[in-house]
Amino acid sequence: MEKNPTPRPSPVKWFFDLVGIIGFSLAVPTGLYICGVRGPALFFEKSLGPFGTPATLLLAFLALTFTWMLFGSARRALPVMSGILAGFACFASVFDFPFVTFVRAAAARFPAFAEPGPAFFAGIAAIAAGSLLGQFKSGRTSVKTLSPVIVAIAVLVALAGIRPFPPVDADKLSVEAAFREISRVLGYDYRNPETEREVRKVLEDKEKSLAEKEKTIAELTARLEKAEEDRTALEKAAGDAKRLGGELDAARKALAELKGKVDEATPLLVGGSYDKAVQSTDPAIRDFAVGIAKSSPGAFDDPQGSRRPTGAGLRQVALIHGAISSSWKYVSDPGVNWTEYVSPARRTLALGLAGDCDDFAVLVASCVQAVGGKVRIMHGYDARGGHAWAELWIGDEAASIAASGALSRVVGRTAASIAFDRDGSGGRWLVLDWRLGEFSIKADRMEVGWSGVP
Repeated sequence: MEKNPTPRPSPVKWFFDLVGIIGFSLAVPTGLYICGVRGPALFFEKSLGPFGTPATLLLAFLALTFTWMLFGSARRALPVMSGILAGFACFASVFDFPFVTFVRAAAARFPAFAEPGPAFFAGIAAIAAGSLLGQFKSGRTSVKTLSPVIVAIAVLVALAGIRPFPPVDADKLSVEAAFREISRVLGYDYRNPETEREVRKVLEDKEKSLAEKEKTIAELTARLEKAEEDRTALEKAAGDAKRLGGELDAARKALAELKGKVDEATPLLVGGSYDKAVQSTDPAIRDFAVGIAKSSPGAFDDPQGSRRPTGAGLRQVALIHGAISSSWKYVSDPGVNWTEYVSPARRTLALGLAGDCDDFAVLVASCVQAVGGKVRIMHGYDARGGHAWAELWIGDEAASIAASGALSRVVGRTAASIAFDRDGSGGRWLVLDWRLGEFSIKADRMEVGWSGVP
């Protein structure tokens, strides 16, 4: 006869174990979506509407897993609880869960949380590790309790270093948006819990009339919702800017490989000789520009040949400008006058990105035109003297508004801070001065020094 037989889980516990397995299966479409496999997530969303979005499936996964933790057959609760807490902390760092938005705001400052992929899979790994370790009685409880946290950190660091994930639609992963859509389908008016708390304070104010309270609530709701939208946009911009920094490192490596390979004997030209100085078809310039822009593959314009930059095209320009501006060493012309000389782009590249403002403008214009942009070089004058910078043609005013939004997510600044110039026919031009989208001179007078392809 067997002594001290291992007790078998009751049918109830088996049922909740099955609930946990179903919970884990619901996380699969979200994980595939983050990896760039959109099919399963789109199927669930098409079939279930707002109940099948990647964010909703993630919430269902957490709810079912927590239920399994409470009522399932786990023999040690602490490892399971540790895994769920570590997993939720990872999820909260990249998803906008109500009441814990401070976690996401704090995590946005670190490169590992620049995109949802590493944190999502670190959270899954922590919960899986805790669930597995909770099935065994043997082993030190303290070790098994800390293990899910260690697993989460290891997965997070590894995936953040590899960065294998493509860009994703942030709205599909928004918990706030999922709650809003579900509430709409169910016929309710969803309010952000933080907004609701502030509204309650207003309602409890006995010194205000009913009309004053209604007006205050409406203003408060609109202001808080706008603040949440701005915060989310800035968090995404900060994440995109961090990714851009990594891509710029690759661009600098491309520069180091090309440095010294170009003929340094190329002569200087008389100031204003931009037709000869801008060398967008030179193989060395083209190779340099493409080597940088390839981090954001795609057609520069749409339709091709229109010179109207796509999102990929704008990102290519940001990469090129960032690689040049971050490595530039300012050196004045021999006569300390920017109109005296201009260095051809090929020569500036060979010298390791050094020169004055017109040399900078020439190289930027050459590289941007080399990947398909329509550029010009502007001259501006104030009481201190003159300045030169390059500009990229964007299109009309509507195109510039769309471009400012796209660029804000790339460079980590608000759309309103991105500066555009305009021409006599209403066209908008993106300023490519020392800092992308920002004038470095308040010019009393401006003129077109050179215009590239028509």
